[in-house]
Amino acid sequence: MHERYSYLCLYPFLPAASEYVKESGLTIDHMISSASARIRAKERVIEAIRTGCVQRPFIADDMQAQMELLSYPFARILVSCINDPYLVRRYALAEAKGAYRRIIEDLNTGTGMDTIHKLAGDLGIHADISTDHVLVPFTDYLQLAVNLRDKRWKLVNRSLVRGKVKLNVNEFVRLLQEAIYGRVIKGLPLDVPEEICNSLRAHIEQIKEELARGRPKRDEFRAHSGADPDSFPPCIRNILRNLNEGVNIPHSARFAVTAFLLNAGLSVEEVIELYRNSPDFNETMTRYQVEHIAGVRSGTRYTAPSCATMRTYGNCVGKDELCDRIAHPLSYYRLKLKRRAKKPDS
Repeated sequence: MHERYSYLCLYPFLPAASEYVKESGLTIDHMISSASARIRAKERVIEAIRTGCVQRPFIADDMQAQMELLSYPFARILVSCINDPYLVRRYALAEAKGAYRRIIEDLNTGTGMDTIHKLAGDLGIHADISTDHVLVPFTDYLQLAVNLRDKRWKLVNRSLVRGKVKLNVNEFVRLLQEAIYGRVIKGLPLDVPEEICNSLRAHIEQIKEELARGRPKRDEFRAHSGADPDSFPPCIRNILRNLNEGVNIPHSARFAVTAFLLNAGLSVEEVIELYRNSPDFNETMTRYQVEHIAGVRSGTRYTAPSCATMRTYGNCVGKDELCDRIAHPLSYYRLKLKRRAKKPDS
C-alpha cells in the first residue's frame, strides 16, 4: 500500500485528502453507492456518540484504505443531515481525539515524529520540531491554546525562547488535536440536498436513536439529584445548556455552575458527569476541581458567585422578572422552588 495513501486515510480531514478524492473522480454518488463506506461512516458517528473518540483501525490494503478515506466525508454528510449542534461538536471532537491517540501510539512505537512533522506542515502550523521539544510562535500558540482551560497552558506559565513557546512533544500533539478539531468542525453542518438526506434515512434514524440514548436527559438529572432544573435561574440553565451541547465554557462559568449545583444538592459524582461532554474533559482534573469547590480537598465549601459577579464575568444572561428581586442565583432557586410548591396540582 502506498505510504501517502495510508497517511491520508488515517488523517482524512487534511486538504490533501480532499484533493485525492477529487482527483480520483469520486463523487457523492460513488460514496452513497459504496455500502462499505456508508457502514463505516455510520460507525464513525455512532462511535463518536458512544465513546467520544473515533479510533483509527488497522489498514490492511488499498481497498480498506479507500473505504476509510471515503467514510470521512460521508460521515460529515450524515452529521449534517441530522444538524444537531451537540452531535456536530461531539463528532468533531471524537475525530480529533482519534487522531491524537493514533499520533501518541506512533510516538510510542518510534514512528510518530515523522507524522508530527507532516501534520504540522499540512495543518499550517509553524513550529521548530525536535525529538525533545517543540518551539511554536506565540501567535500560533495563542490561537491553538485558546480553548485549553488548564492553567499550565496560559502563556504566562510557559517558557519563551526568541518569541516562541517551548513545549514538550506530547504537549505539541495536544495542540495538534485542537487544530484538528477546528479543521473537522469547519463548515459543519454542510448544506446537504434534501434528496440525499432522504436516501440515507435508515442510517440517519439509527444515529438519532443512538444520540437519544447518549445525550444527558433532564428528567434523569432531576431523578438522580433531587434538584429541580426547571427552578434554576436563567444564568445556570444557560451554562448547563452549553455543557450539554459540548461548548467549552470559561473558568468563571465552570466555577459558578459547579458551586451552584453542589449547593443545590448534587453530589460530586453527579457534577463530574455533567462535564463529560466538554471538549477538554479530563476526569482527574475535573474531579480535583469539583472536590475542591465541594470542600472535600480544601476544607471550605464554596457558594456560587452573586448576581453582580455573574454580570461582571458575562455569565448573566436571559434575565426574567424574578431576577430583579434577588441578588444571588441560589436565592432565585429557593424562591422559585417555594413558588412552584404553592401552585396547586393541575
